[in-house]
Amino acid sequence: MNGHWFGLIGAFLGLSCSLLNLLSEDWRKRVTALALQSIGVFLLCVQSISLTLALVKFIEGWMAAAILGTAMANVHQTLRANPSPPLSVVSLKPVPVSALVFRLAMALLVGLFIISGAPYLMSIFNGIRFTQTIAVLGLCGFGLLVLGFRPSTFSISIGLITFLNGFEILLAVIEPSVMLTGLIAGVVLSISFIGAYGVYFEGEWIDL
Repeated sequence: MNGHWFGLIGAFLGLSCSLLNLLSEDWRKRVTALALQSIGVFLLCVQSISLTLALVKFIEGWMAAAILGTAMANVHQTLRANPSPPLSVVSLKPVPVSALVFRLAMALLVGLFIISGAPYLMSIFNGIRFTQTIAVLGLCGFGLLVLGFRPSTFSISIGLITFLNGFEILLAVIEPSVMLTGLIAGVVLSISFIGAYGVYFEGEWIDL
């Protein structure tokens, strides 16, 4: 019963936080969502691997959120009066309602993909639970949408980490290896460090 509730809470946290990262324009909320998302990944992974290995998912997520959040906060405070960021930096203009509606429509398509693809994924990988399946598909799908819709370095980092979080859950079921767990944790932290460097390099302070 505890495992069932862990799965439900983990799937809810993972899907809702990744959706928030797609729709929100406030970088503070997005960093918080990334940290909460790692709790969901932990709850889903602990159903298939040991507590020690699952804690790695939690720690790496909070460290990545702390690295990106610190970079955004520092750049926000030290922004030059007249920055001239490259084209990849998102402008300060508010996102039009039509763009948010389109993102939400694409999120609904991802939801349809989750519903239709979950039984197929469960038939391929033995031992994967339904809550883990929808989280894998949702995190990978929303992560790709973030990569497609948000061109800033900060958003690209979040999109890549979200996609890898989904892959981590699947890997915890089919290959619960200490080496692979450490390797993916290193990749996630590397993405966050590179993203933080990109944030500083671009002078990115955007309310994003």
